[in-house]
Amino acid sequence: MNTKLSDLPEWGSFALVTYIPEPLGSFLHLLRHNLPGEEKPEAHITLLPPRPLKAQAESVSREAQTILSRFKPFLVVLADVKVFSETNIMYLEIASGHDALQELHDALNTGLLAHEENFDFLPHLTISGPIPSHELARLRAQAKEAWEKRRGETSFEVNEVVALWQPLHGSPDDWNRVWSQRLGDSGSSARAGGTR
Repeated sequence: MNTKLSDLPEWGSFALVTYIPEPLGSFLHLLRHNLPGEEKPEAHITLLPPRPLKAQAESVSREAQTILSRFKPFLVVLADVKVFSETNIMYLEIASGHDALQELHDALNTGLLAHEENFDFLPHLTISGPIPSHELARLRAQAKEAWEKRRGETSFEVNEVVALWQPLHGSPDDWNRVWSQRLGDSGSSARAGGTR
């Protein structure tokens, strides 16, 4: 059953992501499954980290869609395996497209979407974590070897953004897709009821 934006309660959390297309997406999803971590969502880059809704989801969505319509698709190239030292989260750094992702985030983190985030925004693609400190070196080497052995493209076009909604006090598995929009497009496509 599809859920209309207008039917969503005024509370909960909202986030914006872009999913990694095939065949790279499947490889990254498998890589994540072979590494420890609290959750195993579909491979994605977060554009707007989760934040509490400040207004009705419909109003927040309209504001996000207006901003997204001003951006054109752009290329992202994934690079080395890195670790956030504060959290022991392992990620792939962005070699190309970093500035475009940062600009997109900064434009979105305004108005009804504005939120003081726990960490400074750094465009990246999470692959594992948090990892126990005593396993970090070994698992990073394992991930680095798998990434470097992969044959195929390490780049993809960011051309579609997906809005996710999580109910108040929801678990990490409770994120639902509520709409998607192509960059540069003024319309959106509702894809409600699914999870990330």
